[in-house]
Amino acid sequence: MPSERIQRRIDRLLDEAETAADQDDWGEVRRLSDQVLRLDHENEDARTFLEAAGHDSGALIPAPSVAVEGHSEATPAPAPAAPPHPERFAGDRYEVLRHLGDGGTKRVFLVRDTRLDREVALALVR
Repeated sequence: MPSERIQRRIDRLLDEAETAADQDDWGEVRRLSDQVLRLDHENEDARTFLEAAGHDSGALIPAPSVAVEGHSEATPAPAPAAPPHPERFAGDRYEVLRHLGDGGTKRVFLVRDTRLDREVALALVR
């Protein structure tokens, strides 16, 4: 549990990350989320912001349509399955936790850096 002083700093960083997300400044969201995770590596808000920032490549899959009373809308076709991904990179330094998204030339993964013991986003060029 972070001290009161550190928690205030975390709260300020998360407020800044929220503002950056509102402005679609995903690089800043990533930077601020990374700072929060350095202080509190289990912070769920920072993890959520970091995951959202991983989707800034435009590879987001739209949510299924929701039926509204009086309107009918077809459910979009499911997205094609992503190809399987490796479990580790760079001689086992990076352990893949999950796939975050695909861009035009990159696949982005949330990985655990086993040397620094923290989670980072790793972009793999195809």
